[in-house]
Amino acid sequence: MSKGTNDLVMRLKNAFPKSRIISGPQAATTAEEVWSFDGNWLAIRRKNLNSTSEAILQDLSDQNYTTTAQNNPWYQFLTQQSTILPQAASKTVRIIQFKLTFRDQSNQAELEQSISDLFNHLVSHFYLNTQTLIVVQANGPETLTLTELESILQTVESDFFVKIQAFIGNYWPLDEQLALIFNEEQAVFSKSTSSVSSLATLALDYYARPQLRESPLAQQLNSILNKDSEIKDVIIALYQSAGNLSSAAKKLFLHRNTLQYRLERFYESTNLNLKQMDDLVLCYLLITAFKD
Repeated sequence: MSKGTNDLVMRLKNAFPKSRIISGPQAATTAEEVWSFDGNWLAIRRKNLNSTSEAILQDLSDQNYTTTAQNNPWYQFLTQQSTILPQAASKTVRIIQFKLTFRDQSNQAELEQSISDLFNHLVSHFYLNTQTLIVVQANGPETLTLTELESILQTVESDFFVKIQAFIGNYWPLDEQLALIFNEEQAVFSKSTSSVSSLATLALDYYARPQLRESPLAQQLNSILNKDSEIKDVIIALYQSAGNLSSAAKKLFLHRNTLQYRLERFYESTNLNLKQMDDLVLCYLLITAFKD
């Protein structure tokens, strides 16, 4: 078993001994149902499920679907209840996911409308479950950057007494693979702790983390990083600043020369030059892989 597989999946594997841990999203079959749990995928034989166990698995999974939008063709397609491609004005669409933590659920419909109104080229919007709003957008000129969207959502949070996390999906061809891609984007999004994120901001952590956590070499490098109590903040700031020393120094509230000294001291002790992008990305991946 992979060390990257989470405890929930291992407990479910024990509960369903005939189930299979798989590497990524697959279409459900007449013999097996497929779910992801915090980004780990499990295929369970339908004959081992009953209505109660299926409902529990659905609640626990990243693909936690409700039935309130059951007549929406996009809901049916993305949840793999239908293979009929929904209609859209564009040949490519993206799916924007919103995780919502409500203090008051009485204004869900109004919140849905307020969020969907932020996007041009709107194709559809619906609640996937009580805490996940989906917006489908056709490809076209953008009006909001991620930073602008984050700022607007902060206002929406105040107006509706709700905590919002947004995941901006990539534009994908509208074909039969889109439902599986949506499943995988859900799994990627489950790892996010940011208020607004995208595949680009999460992909390194999601795809590299399991392999790094299993690697003795990476474990040893991580132990070297842990010996310097200050360097992790430096690495994160440099990565977020695309390696720009002046910008990173401002983030860290340091003089540029002080930052330069820390980088030289780190290089002398590790032979890792954080002014080189390859070394910087490696160290950043190590931090994200072993952060918990």
